[in-house]
Amino acid sequence: MRHLRAICAIADSGSISKAAAALKMSQPALATQLRRIERMFGGPLFERGREGARPTQLGMWVLVRSRSLLPAFDELRRDGMRYAEQAAEKLKIRVGCMSSHLAINVIKCLHELLAGADITVRTEEAMDLLPGLLESERLELATLGDYPGHELTPPPGVVYAGVAVEPIFIGLAATHPLAQREEVELRDLACEDWTLHALAESGHREHFWAACARQGFAPKIAYSADLSLAIDLIAAGRCVGMFQATSKGYPGIVIRPLAGTPLRFRHMIGWTEHGPIARHGPDLVQAVTKTYWSEVRRAPVYASWLRRHVPLSPPV
Repeated sequence: MRHLRAICAIADSGSISKAAAALKMSQPALATQLRRIERMFGGPLFERGREGARPTQLGMWVLVRSRSLLPAFDELRRDGMRYAEQAAEKLKIRVGCMSSHLAINVIKCLHELLAGADITVRTEEAMDLLPGLLESERLELATLGDYPGHELTPPPGVVYAGVAVEPIFIGLAATHPLAQREEVELRDLACEDWTLHALAESGHREHFWAACARQGFAPKIAYSADLSLAIDLIAAGRCVGMFQATSKGYPGIVIRPLAGTPLRFRHMIGWTEHGPIARHGPDLVQAVTKTYWSEVRRAPVYASWLRRHVPLSPPV
């Protein structure tokens, strides 16, 4: 690589003496090095004259390849130094989580997979922020999710992996007339008031509106509330709302599947391509996926739905 840098320096300066000064070498030493390089390549790389040193045809050929090899080598060296530093010191992993039941599984599996790592966690009510935080390397790992027709595309330098696709269920007051049904038709909720999280991502909103449109109605979003307020409103019979299938329920609320599964959500994990998670990504996805399916048995409504609709799903 030193030979290639010397060739590029001579070409850039147009002079062996100027290149020697830039490389902090003496002119005779650089001239001797150039002769060795030319013997190695089998011919002259520069024509020397009063106007300086100009690349020969062979020299131009070598220069083109040198200018592509040197940046690649520099990147390799930087990545190697970064890897060595990470191996020598305690791993620091910043995790961003959206509001989902997958988050605790990811944190648990991460601690088991990378015991001793320094793991910090931040939650974001708006999932739309997480891809940008990964791209800017302000996070090393994040839990994400998307919806049919609104799939997320990873930004440069970020990797996404799916964990599971699950149906979206409905939450009703325990006293609601539809609460006794095993499954609820979405069209039967056309006249209901709905609550939707104030910071729900655009993909969620559009997926929901499209599903309602296919059932012949436009939903009335009467409340734009966070989860805590939404639970109180639903339990009081003021509205209905969407819940993750893995939800274990809340006092005064029953969770019911929607007939035909018109709404679905995909759990995902994202990490930085060159960060500390990269080498462990596949193992983490496998561990989180296994934990996810083992947790399903704790959500009786979802477990029952799986037995009825997905007989070949992972055992619950």
